[in-house]
Amino acid sequence: MLMADVSIWVAIAIGFIVGMPALWMLARGLWPEGFEKRAAVSQAGVGKSLLMGLIPFALSVVLVAVSGKKLGIITVLLAAAILVWGLMGSAGIASLIGERLWPTSEPWKQIRNGGLVVICCALIPVVGWFLFLPLIAVIGMGINVRCMFAGKPAAVSAPPALPTPN
Repeated sequence: MLMADVSIWVAIAIGFIVGMPALWMLARGLWPEGFEKRAAVSQAGVGKSLLMGLIPFALSVVLVAVSGKKLGIITVLLAAAILVWGLMGSAGIASLIGERLWPTSEPWKQIRNGGLVVICCALIPVVGWFLFLPLIAVIGMGINVRCMFAGKPAAVSAPPALPTPN
C-alpha cells in the first residue's frame, strides 16, 4: 500500500470525524423543533428505533438494487440521500450521549462531544466500519420514522441555566 493510499483513507476519516458532528450541530441550529423531537425519541428507546429503521433500510436496499443498472448516478445520489437522512436522525443519539456524559455543558457542546463519541466508535477497525456505522444509520432512520408519527414536542421557553464556574 502506497503512502498516497493511506493518506486518502486518513483524509476520509478526518472528514468524517469533523463532518458528522458539524452536520448534527447544523440540524440543531436550523431545525430546533425537529431536533428536540429526535432527542425525545432517542430517550424513549433505541431498540424501538432500530426495529423501525429496518423498514426504510430494507425498502432503500430493494429500491437501489432494482434501479441500480437503469438509473446509474441517480441511484447513487438517492442512496446517498437516504444515508444522510438516516445519519441526520442519529443526531438524537449524539445528543442523548452528550447529555448523559456532560450534563452541565451547553447544548451545542453536548452534541459536539456526544457526536465525537459516536463517530470515534464508528472508526474502530472492522467492527465500527461494518457493524456500528450501518447500525447508527439504521437507528437514525428509525428515529426519523418515529418522529414522523410523534406529536409535537413540548415547547421549551429557555434552556436551563448553567451553573457558574467557581
